[in-house]
Amino acid sequence: MRREINLPKHFVPRDTGRAAIRNNVPNVDNVSLLLQRFAPFTTSRNSNKLKPSIRHAFGRWRLNEQVRKAIKPYARHLGLYIDTVENAGKTFVMKTSSRLVIGLGDESVYETSVRLLRNYGLPYIPGSALKGIARAWAIEVLAETLRDRFEGDFFKAARKIEESLQKGERKDFSDEKPEDPPEEWDELVNALGLENATPRDVADVLIGLFGTTKEKGSAVFFDALPVPLEDIGEKIRELPRKLESGNGLIDVFDLDIMNPHYGPYYQNGEPPGDWYNPVPVFFLVVREGVPFVFGVGGKNAEVAENLLKLALKHHGVGAKTSLGYGRFE
Repeated sequence: MRREINLPKHFVPRDTGRAAIRNNVPNVDNVSLLLQRFAPFTTSRNSNKLKPSIRHAFGRWRLNEQVRKAIKPYARHLGLYIDTVENAGKTFVMKTSSRLVIGLGDESVYETSVRLLRNYGLPYIPGSALKGIARAWAIEVLAETLRDRFEGDFFKAARKIEESLQKGERKDFSDEKPEDPPEEWDELVNALGLENATPRDVADVLIGLFGTTKEKGSAVFFDALPVPLEDIGEKIRELPRKLESGNGLIDVFDLDIMNPHYGPYYQNGEPPGDWYNPVPVFFLVVREGVPFVFGVGGKNAEVAENLLKLALKHHGVGAKTSLGYGRFE
């Protein structure tokens, strides 16, 4: 039996299409450009309706190979980043210990998205996200420590603590050392440079570090950039040179899948049942074992670094952290 080949279609302006054919699009070395401006549309087995396919883009464009082509100009960008951050604060390196999903819900022609550097096509983690998870993890530890003050309700405690920190208020925080704190309490206290601390002491440091709705914080969190090298060594300033040499490069991207089974239930309110067909949704992730360079600055750069390292280890960053994605070591 003759097998049908599902060739992709591309909906682009006529002049763009001609230029793509003339210049051989697969040789474009910018993943962001390929994904956003030359999306392949394909049909599924059960439908003739054309849909943009991230799975086809991943396989057809060989995204990891495209990253290797762009590595030299990106290495120079990484060098400027490291110099800039270290003049303003500190840098450190951590590796993904699980898959990382950044920008999954960003606007995209596909059903899912990924946050990429526009000029280089590599994934990055926004500094705003890193600041958010560092603060969120500290609030989680405080909420677990103080939940008895809120009728044992962790979520009520977390919500009230969040509101108090935003306003810079300290009245909801105990000034007595907790008797039976969670395991992470000592890690949080040590990260903030405190000893025998009370929840109010911790709140004071967090308010100064992250600021309030009226005052800015004393720490700056920079975007984190990937370093796709198998051996990163110990000196961060040598990483751009190692990248530019092209030796020891590792893959950055991988393909993952969500497989919702109850579409009619979620979309139309029909009874959930096992007779519905699953609808696979593919999305791009950063592979496990990819190093990233992180940067922090400001008056309390060292405290911010300590706190961010713990948040990346325990909380994770990006989408699907409750399922174990986005962890670093």
